Amino acid sequence: MSVAMFAGPDLVAAITGGADPSGGAASSSGTGSTGNKADDRFPFWLLWSALGVAAAAGVVGAVVGLLGRRRRRGVAGRARAAAELARRQAIKADHDEVREAYGKYAADVLAFLDRPALADVTVPRTVAFLHAMDAAADARRGADLDAYRRAVSTLKTAWQAADEHARKAGVHHLPESERAAIAKARALLEIALDGRGAEHERQAAYAKARTLLDGVVTIPRQAAAELEPLHRLTLTAGKHGKGVTVEPQPSAALWRQQCSTPEELGASRPPAGYWAKTA
Repeated sequence: MSVAMFAGPDLVAAITGGADPSGGAASSSGTGSTGNKADDRFPFWLLWSALGVAAAAGVVGAVVGLLGRRRRRGVAGRARAAAELARRQAIKADHDEVREAYGKYAADVLAFLDRPALADVTVPRTVAFLHAMDAAADARRGADLDAYRRAVSTLKTAWQAADEHARKAGVHHLPESERAAIAKARALLEIALDGRGAEHERQAAYAKARTLLDGVVTIPRQAAAELEPLHRLTLTAGKHGKGVTVEPQPSAALWRQQCSTPEELGASRPPAGYWAKTA
Protein backbone atom coordinates (compact mmCIF):
# COMPACT_ATOMS: atom_id res chain seq x y z
CA MET A 1 0.00 0.00 0.00
CA SER A 2 1.49 3.36 -0.99
CA VAL A 3 2.40 6.02 1.62
CA ALA A 4 0.82 8.60 -0.64
CA MET A 5 -2.57 7.10 0.02
CA PHE A 6 -2.44 8.28 3.64
CA ALA A 7 -0.13 11.25 3.60
CA GLY A 8 -1.31 13.69 0.87
CA PRO A 9 0.73 14.75 -2.09
CA ASP A 10 2.06 17.96 -0.56
CA LEU A 11 3.48 16.22 2.50
CA VAL A 12 4.95 13.42 0.42
CA ALA A 13 6.55 15.91 -1.91
CA ALA A 14 7.97 17.88 1.04
CA ILE A 15 9.49 14.74 2.54
CA THR A 16 10.81 13.17 -0.66
CA GLY A 17 12.00 16.38 -2.22
CA GLY A 18 9.60 16.02 -5.14
CA ALA A 19 10.39 12.35 -5.99
CA ASP A 20 7.64 9.89 -6.66
CA PRO A 21 7.39 7.50 -3.74
CA SER A 22 6.90 4.61 -6.23
CA GLY A 23 10.29 5.28 -7.79
CA GLY A 24 9.26 7.38 -10.79
CA ALA A 25 9.75 11.03 -11.41
CA ALA A 26 7.47 13.58 -9.91
CA SER A 27 4.50 14.35 -12.07
CA SER A 28 4.07 17.67 -13.66
CA SER A 29 0.77 19.39 -14.13
CA GLY A 30 1.40 21.06 -17.41
CA THR A 31 4.68 22.82 -16.44
CA GLY A 32 7.11 20.07 -17.39
CA SER A 33 9.68 18.18 -15.37
CA THR A 34 11.49 21.31 -14.25
CA GLY A 35 8.50 22.61 -12.15
CA ASN A 36 8.73 25.49 -9.69
CA LYS A 37 11.72 24.98 -7.41
CA ALA A 38 10.20 27.23 -4.74
CA ASP A 39 7.34 24.76 -4.37
CA ASP A 40 9.76 21.89 -3.89
CA ARG A 41 11.71 23.45 -0.91
CA PHE A 42 10.91 22.42 2.76
CA PRO A 43 8.97 25.19 4.58
CA PHE A 44 11.68 25.97 7.15
CA TRP A 45 9.98 29.24 8.14
CA LEU A 46 7.10 27.19 9.47
CA LEU A 47 9.48 25.08 11.54
CA TRP A 48 11.25 28.13 13.00
CA SER A 49 7.92 29.76 13.78
CA ALA A 50 6.77 26.65 15.58
CA LEU A 51 10.04 26.44 17.51
CA GLY A 52 9.79 30.11 18.45
CA VAL A 53 6.26 29.70 19.73
CA ALA A 54 7.29 26.62 21.71
CA ALA A 55 10.26 28.45 23.21
CA ALA A 56 8.12 31.45 24.14
CA ALA A 57 5.55 29.15 25.71
CA GLY A 58 8.31 27.43 27.69
CA VAL A 59 9.66 30.73 28.97
CA VAL A 60 6.21 31.92 29.96
CA GLY A 61 5.53 28.64 31.68
CA ALA A 62 8.81 28.82 33.58
CA VAL A 63 8.13 32.40 34.69
CA VAL A 64 4.60 31.53 35.78
CA GLY A 65 5.91 28.51 37.67
CA LEU A 66 8.61 30.58 39.38
CA LEU A 67 6.14 33.26 40.41
CA GLY A 68 3.75 30.62 41.68
CA ARG A 69 6.45 28.99 43.78
CA ARG A 70 7.50 32.35 45.18
CA ARG A 71 3.92 33.19 46.03
CA ARG A 72 3.43 29.86 47.76
CA ARG A 73 6.66 30.30 49.68
CA GLY A 74 5.55 33.81 50.69
CA VAL A 75 2.18 32.55 51.89
CA ALA A 76 3.83 29.71 53.82
CA GLY A 77 6.39 32.10 55.32
CA ARG A 78 3.69 34.50 56.48
CA ALA A 79 1.73 31.62 57.98
CA ARG A 80 4.81 30.41 59.88
CA ALA A 81 5.52 33.94 61.12
CA ALA A 82 1.92 34.36 62.28
CA ALA A 83 2.00 31.02 64.07
CA GLU A 84 5.30 31.88 65.74
CA LEU A 85 3.97 35.26 66.84
CA ALA A 86 0.83 33.66 68.28
CA ARG A 87 2.93 31.13 70.15
CA ARG A 88 5.21 33.83 71.56
CA GLN A 89 2.22 35.87 72.68
CA ALA A 90 0.77 32.84 74.49
CA ILE A 91 4.07 32.22 76.29
CA LYS A 92 4.36 35.89 77.20
CA ALA A 93 0.83 35.82 78.62
CA ASP A 94 1.78 32.96 80.96
CA HIS A 95 4.99 34.80 81.89
CA ASP A 96 3.13 38.06 82.58
CA GLU A 97 0.59 36.26 84.73
CA VAL A 98 3.32 35.21 87.17
CA ARG A 99 5.04 38.59 87.01
CA GLU A 100 1.81 40.41 87.79
CA ALA A 101 0.97 38.07 90.67
CA TYR A 102 4.38 38.57 92.24
CA GLY A 103 4.31 42.31 91.57
CA LYS A 104 0.94 42.59 93.26
CA TYR A 105 2.31 40.78 96.30
CA ALA A 106 5.49 42.84 96.46
CA ALA A 107 3.56 46.13 96.28
CA ASP A 108 1.04 45.19 98.99
CA VAL A 109 2.43 45.67 102.48
CA LEU A 110 -0.46 43.74 104.03
CA ALA A 111 0.14 40.75 101.74
CA PHE A 112 3.83 40.91 102.62
CA LEU A 113 3.04 40.79 106.34
CA ASP A 114 0.82 37.77 105.72
CA ARG A 115 3.48 35.93 103.64
CA PRO A 116 6.91 37.27 104.59
CA ALA A 117 8.61 34.02 103.49
CA LEU A 118 7.89 34.92 99.86
CA ALA A 119 10.36 37.80 100.17
CA ASP A 120 12.87 35.97 102.35
CA VAL A 121 15.97 35.01 100.33
CA THR A 122 16.96 32.47 102.97
CA VAL A 123 13.95 30.30 102.06
CA PRO A 124 14.96 27.71 99.39
CA ARG A 125 11.64 27.84 97.53
CA THR A 126 11.82 31.62 97.34
CA VAL A 127 15.39 31.46 96.03
CA ALA A 128 14.37 28.93 93.36
CA PHE A 129 11.50 31.18 92.30
CA LEU A 130 13.73 34.28 92.03
CA HIS A 131 16.25 32.35 89.92
CA ALA A 132 13.43 31.15 87.65
CA MET A 133 12.27 34.76 87.31
CA ASP A 134 15.71 35.81 86.07
CA ALA A 135 15.95 32.85 83.66
CA ALA A 136 12.52 33.58 82.15
CA ALA A 137 13.40 37.26 81.71
CA ASP A 138 16.59 36.30 79.84
CA ALA A 139 14.75 33.79 77.65
CA ARG A 140 12.10 36.38 76.80
CA ARG A 141 14.74 38.55 75.17
CA GLY A 142 16.01 35.66 73.04
CA ALA A 143 14.72 34.18 69.78
CA ASP A 144 14.46 30.54 70.94
CA LEU A 145 10.77 29.99 71.66
CA ASP A 146 11.32 26.46 72.94
CA ALA A 147 13.81 27.73 75.53
CA TYR A 148 11.41 30.52 76.50
CA ARG A 149 8.55 28.04 76.88
CA ARG A 150 10.64 25.82 79.16
CA ALA A 151 11.79 28.79 81.26
CA VAL A 152 8.21 30.01 81.75
CA SER A 153 7.02 26.52 82.64
CA THR A 154 9.75 26.28 85.27
CA LEU A 155 8.82 29.73 86.55
CA LYS A 156 5.14 28.84 86.96
CA THR A 157 6.04 25.73 88.93
CA ALA A 158 8.51 27.62 91.12
CA TRP A 159 6.02 30.42 91.80
CA GLN A 160 3.28 27.99 92.82
CA ALA A 161 5.65 26.17 95.17
CA ALA A 162 7.01 29.37 96.75
CA ASP A 163 3.59 30.99 97.15
CA GLU A 164 1.99 27.90 98.66
CA HIS A 165 4.87 27.51 101.09
CA ALA A 166 4.66 31.17 102.14
CA ARG A 167 0.91 30.93 102.68
CA LYS A 168 1.27 27.82 104.83
CA ALA A 169 4.21 29.20 106.80
CA GLY A 170 2.67 32.60 107.46
CA VAL A 171 4.61 34.06 110.39
CA HIS A 172 4.72 30.83 112.39
CA HIS A 173 8.48 30.53 111.89
CA LEU A 174 9.03 33.80 113.80
CA PRO A 175 9.28 34.16 117.60
CA GLU A 176 6.09 34.88 119.48
CA SER A 177 7.02 38.48 120.22
CA GLU A 178 7.67 39.21 116.54
CA ARG A 179 4.44 37.51 115.50
CA ALA A 180 2.54 39.71 117.92
CA ALA A 181 4.28 42.84 116.66
CA ILE A 182 3.47 41.95 113.03
CA ALA A 183 -0.17 41.23 113.83
CA LYS A 184 -0.57 44.55 115.62
CA ALA A 185 1.31 46.47 112.94
CA ARG A 186 -0.83 44.91 110.23
CA ALA A 187 -4.02 46.06 111.94
CA LEU A 188 -2.61 49.56 112.32
CA LEU A 189 -1.59 49.68 108.66
CA GLU A 190 -5.12 48.75 107.64
CA ILE A 191 -6.26 51.92 109.41
CA ALA A 192 -3.41 53.96 107.95
CA LEU A 193 -4.17 52.84 104.40
CA ASP A 194 -7.90 53.47 104.69
CA GLY A 195 -8.42 56.73 102.86
CA ARG A 196 -11.79 57.23 104.57
CA GLY A 197 -10.18 57.73 107.97
CA ALA A 198 -9.17 61.02 109.52
CA GLU A 199 -5.73 62.19 108.52
CA HIS A 200 -4.37 62.42 112.05
CA GLU A 201 -5.57 58.90 112.84
CA ARG A 202 -3.89 57.51 109.73
CA GLN A 203 -0.63 59.30 110.51
CA ALA A 204 -0.62 58.03 114.09
CA ALA A 205 -1.41 54.46 113.01
CA TYR A 206 1.37 54.52 110.43
CA ALA A 207 3.94 55.87 112.89
CA LYS A 208 3.06 53.23 115.47
CA ALA A 209 3.15 50.41 112.88
CA ARG A 210 6.53 51.57 111.65
CA THR A 211 7.89 51.45 115.18
CA LEU A 212 6.52 47.95 115.74
CA LEU A 213 8.04 46.58 112.53
CA ASP A 214 11.44 48.17 113.02
CA GLY A 215 13.97 45.36 113.45
CA VAL A 216 11.36 42.64 112.90
CA VAL A 217 10.92 42.56 109.10
CA THR A 218 12.21 44.58 106.17
CA ILE A 219 9.36 45.82 104.00
CA PRO A 220 10.03 45.35 100.26
CA ARG A 221 10.81 48.47 98.27
CA GLN A 222 7.58 48.28 96.25
CA ALA A 223 5.47 47.92 99.39
CA ALA A 224 7.35 50.77 101.05
CA ALA A 225 6.43 52.97 98.09
CA GLU A 226 2.77 52.36 98.94
CA LEU A 227 3.41 53.82 102.40
CA GLU A 228 5.46 56.78 101.16
CA PRO A 229 2.51 59.24 101.07
CA LEU A 230 1.75 58.43 104.69
CA HIS A 231 5.40 58.89 105.57
CA ARG A 232 5.45 62.33 103.94
CA LEU A 233 2.24 63.31 105.73
CA THR A 234 3.77 62.28 109.05
CA LEU A 235 6.92 64.29 108.42
CA THR A 236 4.91 67.33 107.32
CA ALA A 237 2.65 67.14 110.35
CA GLY A 238 5.65 66.87 112.67
CA LYS A 239 7.36 69.84 111.03
CA HIS A 240 4.36 72.15 111.10
CA GLY A 241 3.18 71.01 114.50
CA LYS A 242 6.48 71.59 116.30
CA GLY A 243 5.90 73.43 119.58
CA VAL A 244 2.13 73.01 119.32
CA THR A 245 0.25 70.43 121.37
CA VAL A 246 -2.51 68.84 119.35
CA GLU A 247 -4.73 66.23 120.95
CA PRO A 248 -7.08 64.83 118.27
CA GLN A 249 -9.94 62.54 119.17
CA PRO A 250 -9.05 59.01 118.00
CA SER A 251 -11.59 56.47 116.85
CA ALA A 252 -12.46 53.54 119.10
CA ALA A 253 -11.00 51.09 116.57
CA LEU A 254 -7.64 52.86 116.48
CA TRP A 255 -7.48 53.09 120.27
CA ARG A 256 -8.14 49.35 120.61
CA GLN A 257 -5.25 48.63 118.25
CA GLN A 258 -2.95 50.80 120.33
CA CYS A 259 -3.87 49.24 123.67
CA SER A 260 -1.37 46.80 125.14
CA THR A 261 -2.76 46.17 128.65
CA PRO A 262 -6.19 45.25 130.05
CA GLU A 263 -6.30 48.59 131.87
CA GLU A 264 -5.89 50.49 128.63
CA LEU A 265 -8.58 48.38 126.97
CA GLY A 266 -10.98 49.39 129.75
CA ALA A 267 -10.37 53.09 129.22
CA SER A 268 -12.60 55.03 126.88
CA ARG A 269 -9.74 57.18 125.59
CA PRO A 270 -5.94 57.33 125.84
CA PRO A 271 -4.16 59.45 128.44
CA ALA A 272 -3.47 63.08 127.67
CA GLY A 273 -0.59 63.60 125.27
CA TYR A 274 -0.59 60.00 124.02
CA TRP A 275 -1.32 60.74 120.35
CA ALA A 276 1.11 63.62 120.15
CA LYS A 277 3.81 61.33 121.56
CA THR A 278 3.21 58.43 119.16
CA ALA A 279 2.93 60.64 116.09
